[in-house]
Amino acid sequence: MINQAALILILEAMGMYFLVLGAHSLRKRFGPAHFYALLGGVTAIMSWVTDAGLAVDVGGITFVVGSTVFYTSLLLSVFVVYVFDGPYHARVAISTVLGVSILMPLIAAVLHQQTELMFNSSLIQIPEPSLRINSASVITTFIDLIFLGIAWEFLGKYALRINLWLRTYLTLLGVLLLDVVLFATGAFAGTPDYLSIMSGTLISRLLLSLFTLPFLYGYLHWQSRKEDVMIVNRSVLSILSDFFALEEELTRAQREIEKRKKTELERDQLIKELKESRKKYKELSERLHQVSITDELTGIANRRFFNQMLETEWKRSRRNDEPLSLLIMDVDNFKAINDQFGHLRGDQYLQTVAQALSTAFQRPGDLLARFGGDEFAAVLPATDQQGAIRVAEKCRLILKELEFTFGKDQHQMGVTLSVGVVTAQPDPAVSPEALLNTADQALYRAKEKGKNRLEIAVVGS
Repeated sequence: MINQAALILILEAMGMYFLVLGAHSLRKRFGPAHFYALLGGVTAIMSWVTDAGLAVDVGGITFVVGSTVFYTSLLLSVFVVYVFDGPYHARVAISTVLGVSILMPLIAAVLHQQTELMFNSSLIQIPEPSLRINSASVITTFIDLIFLGIAWEFLGKYALRINLWLRTYLTLLGVLLLDVVLFATGAFAGTPDYLSIMSGTLISRLLLSLFTLPFLYGYLHWQSRKEDVMIVNRSVLSILSDFFALEEELTRAQREIEKRKKTELERDQLIKELKESRKKYKELSERLHQVSITDELTGIANRRFFNQMLETEWKRSRRNDEPLSLLIMDVDNFKAINDQFGHLRGDQYLQTVAQALSTAFQRPGDLLARFGGDEFAAVLPATDQQGAIRVAEKCRLILKELEFTFGKDQHQMGVTLSVGVVTAQPDPAVSPEALLNTADQALYRAKEKGKNRLEIAVVGS
């Protein structure tokens, strides 16, 4: 049975988790100041409780109150701030935690020193801080919270395809385990109890991650379902960091212009800096746009951009009374490669195929895109049926010359391609969707007839 001390610990942890997550959920209604004040207060309590050495033994496993209740609450706080409010607000939260973590041991040390000088006795009500333990705690906390953001973004990559609950748990577990290794090493390395503290704490943190996961995942799931709150996948952290910095710089410059009446020279200088910032902002927006239209794995255009360009080229072909051709290409037997050699080798296979196919499209108006999985698509403006067939055959022959080596037995495998070719004549009755469907049906016929071949179709008058 759970003893009374363990029950109190569980109730304390649940209460603190609900408190910090609830305060975060109300930040838009009451402002963030109250939430950051709560972070500071929790950090102060954690510092003194940790110095006091309070711990609870449950089934032979020791749970330290400072880390189980208060540090984990701070971790959840920074976690949700980073996920929903972004890197800038997460840095503010981290600064708050670190600032108070540094300040509280100093205050405790000063109070003890003052008591000894004035009354020639120790101040037993406030735990006396340990320089080594507190230094290890501050440094570890900083590294933990930075690692949290890195782990969350890495596990959120599209290529990994990790569910939200698993992404949440792996990030949480990684931070907790990293905290054990760093803190135990910094605070106790070289002491006789170092290894026992390390092993015991690792077990307690593993159990703590399982206990904490429902609170964190439940909050993320609940908040992400709100209309005005969403989880953003920041796939390119450096670009987004620049974006937030530039946005903040523009806001600050505008406020300075409105708030203070400067001399003409100072005003001109501010305007010049503002123009430079806007130029950088424009360049950054263009870079972000390029990222948004590019397939992350292969580096060629993605399906969304392909659909936009197909619509644009179809309208142009009608205006100019020119034919428009479309290719839908499927790499033969790709599933067998994934199943036999793994998804990593499969991804490398697709990257090489995409690079090879790109050499077949030399005209400025042609567009090659990854259509999904192992399918590629190309739109060929002002191209008749014979021109489209030549390009499709060129693609097939280019891939036929490629050869891949798989597995320990150096298994050699060539690349074949099935292609659906469709050419559309300008016809108001035909839509881009019909063009895609016709090309897809042609590809299906090529697959049915034995693969490694072309099937041709024409739509429109």
